Amino acid sequence: MKNIKLNKTVLCIIDGLGIANEHGNAIAMANMQNLWNAFDKYPSTTLIASGHEVGLSDEKDAGNSEVGHNAIGAGQIIKQGLALLNDQFKSGKIFQSDTWKKLVNNIKNPSHVKSTAPKLNIIILLSDGRVHSDIEHLFLTLNRCAIENIPVSIHAIADGRDVSPQSILVYLKQTQEFIDELESKHNDFAATIATIGGRGRIFMDRYESNIQIPIRGFETITGNATYTNNIENLIKEEYAKNPKLTDENLPNFVLDNSAMLNNGDSVLLLNYRGDRALQTCAMFETGKYLTNEQFSKIDKCMFAGILQYDSELLIPKNYLCPPPVIENTLTEWLVKHNARQLSVTETVKFGHLTYYFNGNKGKKISEDLETWIEIKSDELNGMFNKKPRMKAPEITKSVIKAIHSNKYDFIKCNLPNPDMVGHTGDLNATIEACKCVDECLGELITICLETNTNLVICADHGNAEEMFDAKTNQPKTAHTNNLVPCILVKKSLRDHYKQLPTGMGLTNIAATICDLMDIKPSPHFKPSLLERAKAPYGAFKLRS
Repeated sequence: MKNIKLNKTVLCIIDGLGIANEHGNAIAMANMQNLWNAFDKYPSTTLIASGHEVGLSDEKDAGNSEVGHNAIGAGQIIKQGLALLNDQFKSGKIFQSDTWKKLVNNIKNPSHVKSTAPKLNIIILLSDGRVHSDIEHLFLTLNRCAIENIPVSIHAIADGRDVSPQSILVYLKQTQEFIDELESKHNDFAATIATIGGRGRIFMDRYESNIQIPIRGFETITGNATYTNNIENLIKEEYAKNPKLTDENLPNFVLDNSAMLNNGDSVLLLNYRGDRALQTCAMFETGKYLTNEQFSKIDKCMFAGILQYDSELLIPKNYLCPPPVIENTLTEWLVKHNARQLSVTETVKFGHLTYYFNGNKGKKISEDLETWIEIKSDELNGMFNKKPRMKAPEITKSVIKAIHSNKYDFIKCNLPNPDMVGHTGDLNATIEACKCVDECLGELITICLETNTNLVICADHGNAEEMFDAKTNQPKTAHTNNLVPCILVKKSLRDHYKQLPTGMGLTNIAATICDLMDIKPSPHFKPSLLERAKAPYGAFKLRS
């Protein structure tokens, strides 16, 4: 493909910014004048960022950063992990996989001498938030274990982020009741909830922001944590001592000393989202983060994930269900047209803007045409309300510098503040986060207009627009299924596209970017917002 003059375009993804008329709307309270002035002044619309539009199994399913970036980057609807898994569980194919048979065989026919009977250790975020996991998958797996008479130890991770902040007791009760029912039907079956700890304390770190989290997970499931024989009372006491404590930061406990992980056991990670699963995989498969002595306690375990979280790096080696194959992405299409591309954000969203945007690929599509800039996030153990501005100003400066450099045809960035601060449940801090993002948008709008650079402003899902849950009378920390804004900032568009079409979704952004860059969209992409807007012929040159 020969080099052609492309229209420089910036894509700014504001993470966790939806549209709603709700009590506790941090976005409205932040009075984001730059955002809404642009929304009124330039072609704009609202987009679907949840449910079937982003490949999820239920129309009511809230979007998230992973599926949102997949959808924007793919330009097409891709059946996502949860939808794939639901199909696999429904058909029973997941229990016919070679990996499931290996897990079972390791228990029934161990190849090594053990002082205790082998068992299946299940690690799962115990909630129905359906972002990282689904408690129904645990119940279906337990049912299969009962049928095959496989003993189970459950290592529960408390959520409090994708569900209500103090809700773990509900999920513990549901799980115990399900176990009791199975054990009453299958006399020889035994399962127990062995350990528990908050997702901010065990296993679910990402991007190695706090390696103590996977280490603490290892220590917990091998018995090196405080023991309790009454977890319900203990959790209630923790809530009473610290009313602001969320399940995300619940201390780690051992509930059954006889059910700890033993070397040679089978281990199944039932979380299906990749970013917070990779470090657990590395720990079990290579001993990363552990001392040699620690790794010697798990090095003979048969480990598997419910999905393969990284198909490029083959992590993990064993998995129950293959990941979705995403080809013909926007990045690939722009590479075919020799477009020079830059991705810039901070650590907490770096994987979203690269790995997920590129179709779940851990490496660049083109080393020559892609540049990735990662700005190191503050190490706050998830408590971004302490520094709500995060690295948004630095990200913005990097984008402005890239625009002035004329080195790139397509620049994409992610401003994480509304999502990451919103997850803390701190309304005032989230308002400050949104104000900071609006300042950054003002700078980007100004520079893009001055340099005749196209600017596409959108969000990947909602969050900060609903900071209060009226049903539970608690702060809301989870994602929403609200619509998200999409704005095309360009002077020559303003007079001809008064209103972009409604009823469209994140998958329509890829073709829109192609139109703005004067590249014919890939035939795999869903229609461009500009194409659907039906502007007068010749009002704006969409493509040659």
